[in-house]
Amino acid sequence: MSKWDNKHTIEIISPGRINIIGEHLDYNGGDVLPMPINLATQIHLTKTDGKEYEVKSLQFENKLRRRLKDDGLSEEKWHNYVIGVVSELYKIYPNKISGFKAHVSGSIPVGAGLSSSASLTCGLLKALNSLFDLGISKKDMALIAQKVEHQYAGTPCGIMDQYAILFGKQEAALYLNCQTLEYKLIDISLTDFQWVLFNSNVKHNLSDSAYLNRVKETKKALSIIQSQFPHNTHLAKVSLESLKKCKTKMENKVYNRALYVIEEQNRVEQVVSMIAQYKFHEVGEMLYQSHCGLSSLYDVSCAELDYLVDVTQSLPGVLGARMMGGGFGGCTLNLIQRTKVDSSIEMVCSQFKKQFHRDCSPILL
Repeated sequence: MSKWDNKHTIEIISPGRINIIGEHLDYNGGDVLPMPINLATQIHLTKTDGKEYEVKSLQFENKLRRRLKDDGLSEEKWHNYVIGVVSELYKIYPNKISGFKAHVSGSIPVGAGLSSSASLTCGLLKALNSLFDLGISKKDMALIAQKVEHQYAGTPCGIMDQYAILFGKQEAALYLNCQTLEYKLIDISLTDFQWVLFNSNVKHNLSDSAYLNRVKETKKALSIIQSQFPHNTHLAKVSLESLKKCKTKMENKVYNRALYVIEEQNRVEQVVSMIAQYKFHEVGEMLYQSHCGLSSLYDVSCAELDYLVDVTQSLPGVLGARMMGGGFGGCTLNLIQRTKVDSSIEMVCSQFKKQFHRDCSPILL
């Protein structure tokens, strides 16, 4: 949402997101089921004269100040998201964009798998679009934000986060086809249950080699499959039968990556049907299955995330749990009966501290 103070100032609230199911499917051409959350990035922009801009953030120490046309990368990683947005817009609208000052704050924990970076880039795009009356569509803003992740942050992500933030609605899941970008909004207002996050407080950087390797491994799997079944264009839509016929041509690791992607795509389709029938106990079981695949086949979990999921399986009232986001740290997503939320939080947090001698952080959505 946005709020005008006058023609020279704007304030934008840009949400973070959870993904109910469908992790790592967006860059594999699959379907995903994200939704925006009540944690958000707040951006306050004011026009200034000249061709310089300045951005301050409450979450980081060093402010960014540079000329609009300067697209060189910064040693400060968060700067590069801002630099990317401004640079890409300035290339397209050099005569429309002038200097500005921005103040950024927010409630999304960085590195928790809640898409703080896409929240920032999409929020800044929305703010600049409005402030300078650029007329950019939501779809084009999503594509620009994705390009910023690729070229300025070094993360070869899909389009899920950007679409969830720009097209999502509160209490609705965005059922998005990442090939065609067609989507449906699915009502998911919970009566008896609640989404709860447990932040492991293990930080991750998705530009690290492990994430990049998953992208390369799934591309390799698709290439091998295409050599025998050339009609396949996206790994997530390959049949399990076709994958098994190609197993002998793949390294075990590459086969496991592909197996996870194909099985996860099937889980997404099942969960959409389950939600429509309010079968949330079955949804919970799909979350556990998803985590098992992410941990054992896709290998993007860690000891803390595995523990946070495992400890819930003996707790009454917890329907399901899984790691969420790119992996290697961050949060687990948990579906819990409302009457059991407080006792579940107390138990999970106390057990986690006993195991790792530090705290995890519960977040109620």
